[in-house]
Amino acid sequence: MTRKDTHHATRDFILCNFKVAHTTGMHATGSTDHALAAVRLQDRRIELMGNRERFWDQGEAMCDAAELLLFSNKRQESLLYFQRARDVGAAHGFFSVECKACRGLGYGAMLEGRHEEGVDLLRNALAASSLREDEDDRDMELKVLAQFTEALFLTHGIDEVDPLVLRYREAATAESRNIGRVSFRELSSLHVSARLHEVGNPFTPPPLASIMADSVCHRFHNARTRKHALVEPSAPSRHSGNFRRPRGRCALCST
Repeated sequence: MTRKDTHHATRDFILCNFKVAHTTGMHATGSTDHALAAVRLQDRRIELMGNRERFWDQGEAMCDAAELLLFSNKRQESLLYFQRARDVGAAHGFFSVECKACRGLGYGAMLEGRHEEGVDLLRNALAASSLREDEDDRDMELKVLAQFTEALFLTHGIDEVDPLVLRYREAATAESRNIGRVSFRELSSLHVSARLHEVGNPFTPPPLASIMADSVCHRFHNARTRKHALVEPSAPSRHSGNFRRPRGRCALCST
């Protein structure tokens, strides 16, 4: 490794660490100042990765900066970063980058009422998710499936939702199996199944699994509680000494 390469690697390492620090501060405090500081660091990494011809890292940094700008309510600037990332992914054949970029662009299009364009972009993101470089990473596929099915319901694309439900359920179940507990995405996939059943069979009751998912989510009072429901492992109850609550009870009050 030449001295110049060592210098670039050291610079990238420093930028990454400061970016992680600001991102952690953003999640801890909700401050957009941290998010914008992280974007400025990512801008420097984007330039550095381009100079070193590390285009996959460059595209990933663009997508990360776009997500940070979305957090800061700068939607138009975010979409510009997503578009740049899509161009990089398409030019160099990086499907994971193209997947993230199309997902972000599709989300922005749906928010702005450009539903047909948004659905097309999310469809492209889903196609790219099955061609991603890391076959073991199904997180992005689940994110795209969640947004794409929601977009199809909004635009009455029910025929296209039908074949996606099984894929969504299988991917969410695999995620639960990998982490050793029921994930909230598996509950979300059950809700998608229930909505599809309701549209196709308005006068018949929904499947039992969907009823169970509805009843579980109904029991929890706010988004924070619902996020941790069925996701945390068993823990001592604050109500009854050393008794350990069974899996599936409320994460906050053990009821």
